[in-house]
This record gives sequence, structure tokens and C-alpha cells, in this order.
Amino acid sequence: MSKKIKLPKRNSKNFPYKLTMVWWEDIISDSSWEDIIEIKKANTSVCCSVGWLIHTDSVRTIIMADFSWESDGSIKQGGCYTTIPTKNVIKTKQIKI
Repeated sequence: MSKKIKLPKRNSKNFPYKLTMVWWEDIISDSSWEDIIEIKKANTSVCCSVGWLIHTDSVRTIIMADFSWESDGSIKQGGCYTTIPTKNVIKTKQIKI
């Protein structure tokens, strides 16, 4: 028989961050040999990342995918974060949960 685990609560007091989808422009590069005429056709890429919006200002936007609860119910650690230059952010959208 499997043990039932009581799931901790996430609330704005212990975790004030919003789940957010971020579209952003990124670099495309290739280290292989290519005809210059083909290289001139190269473009940038639009990426989409989903995570908890930890920080945003005019310089950087940080989202984080994972977090964990401490035994006292607080949330102090996170993982799988992405720091995006805010000037590369095209759009953000809060995800309602």
C-alpha cells in the first residue's frame, strides 16, 4: 500500500511569484561550414519559456521552473531558472492557476 502524502500549500505569503509564459528572441548560431549566401539567410529564433516570474526590471527577466518546500512550509529554494535580457522579451502572459 502506498503512503499518502499531504501536499503543502503554495500561497502569496510564502511564494508571491506568478506563473508566467515569456516569449523572447534568442541567438541562432552554427559552427559548421556554410556558403556565405546561405549564412546571409540566417535569422534569430523566438523562444517560449514557462515558469515562476522571480524578477523583472529593465535589464533582466528571471523565471524559475521548480521550487521546494521546507519542513516548516516555507519556500526557500528553486531550480531550473532562466535569466533573459529584458530587451529580448517580446511578450509575457500570466498563467492563471
